[in-house]
Amino acid sequence: MPDFPKTEGDFVYERYNLERDNRAENDIPGDDLLPHDTRITQGLSERGAGEEGDADYLADTALPDVPDADEIERDTPVDQVAPDPDAMHGTDLLNGFDGDETR
Repeated sequence: MPDFPKTEGDFVYERYNLERDNRAENDIPGDDLLPHDTRITQGLSERGAGEEGDADYLADTALPDVPDADEIERDTPVDQVAPDPDAMHGTDLLNGFDGDETR
């Protein structure tokens, strides 16, 4: 082999030679493979005939009531790393919202 520096094409060719053998550790497990053009739907968002949707599921997974912090201990300091409740959300900033709701 000549003493030329390796190019990106040389590296791609080396990777091709190393990975061209069909080795089991590089394959996707057979249980994870799906036939071509398979469509998968979410079970909880699908409503069957005569079902009321997610109401039963949500009733079973309701969040417990959280007591007010002042009921536990009065005048505790606010967590210093808590986000500012008046600050704009990061998604709003990314979407270009500047806080002016008159537009």
